[in-house]
Amino acid sequence: MPVTFDTDTIQLINLFENVTKAHVKDCFVNDDNIVYFIVKGSVGKAVGKNGASIKSTERMIRKGVRVVQFSENLETYAKNLIPQATKIATRNENGKIFLDVWIDRNTKPIIIGRDGKNLKVLKELLQRSHDVFDVIIR
Repeated sequence: MPVTFDTDTIQLINLFENVTKAHVKDCFVNDDNIVYFIVKGSVGKAVGKNGASIKSTERMIRKGVRVVQFSENLETYAKNLIPQATKIATRNENGKIFLDVWIDRNTKPIIIGRDGKNLKVLKELLQRSHDVFDVIIR
């Protein structure tokens, strides 16, 4: 699925790339005013020393910033999005890709979020990059 960016998103990407010198593959702004930057290459470069680049970007755009490293491998990318996952498996049913994620029951509420907000963001990011139909948290 091709992703198209509006002018505001393009401006966010340009600002982030100028501040961090990291290459942005995707950018997503959720309803809670958090901007997710999917970067190619090192996340450390994008974060900066002691998070200086992230803090600077947050002050400029007045929104929270989350940075995730992109990977062509779906399971690696999912692990980058959900570091608390103990196991990740993909399955293909009738041409639709499903991602099964096993998480410790103590951290499950954090991953899902209030009213499923965090899970919706995860699904959106995985859909945009790897055409994942659904994410099942186990």
